[in-house]
Amino acid sequence: MSAPSPSVEAYRKTAFYKLATMPYPEWGMSALCAAAIPAAAKGAAGMPHFGVMMGFSAIYGFSGYMKHMNDADNGSGTTTSWSLIYLFLNLRRTIRQPMPLPTLLVAGAVTNLLISGRKTAEVELGV
Repeated sequence: MSAPSPSVEAYRKTAFYKLATMPYPEWGMSALCAAAIPAAAKGAAGMPHFGVMMGFSAIYGFSGYMKHMNDADNGSGTTTSWSLIYLFLNLRRTIRQPMPLPTLLVAGAVTNLLISGRKTAEVELGV
């Protein structure tokens, strides 16, 4: 296996990398999705179905658990893919009906995507 590129070495020295190996961003998003379940069950404007929110809460919680068990590579990959899926399913609705809670959920998904996506790019692409 070849040595990591200089950009990967520089990335591994940043606080951003350390954050990408911690489970807290995923657990925060999991808690946010769980807190949004009552609003989703009431059918609040801009909110996904409550079953969707329960599913995403479980997925983000499990993804954080992967990182907690020292599998940051797979945890970051799972977070990246499910953040993209959340945005694919809900971004248009949130933009069309800008309400605080759906906007906060989209912001959390984007934040997790940026944090874990960079780690996933490092693992999968070596950049």
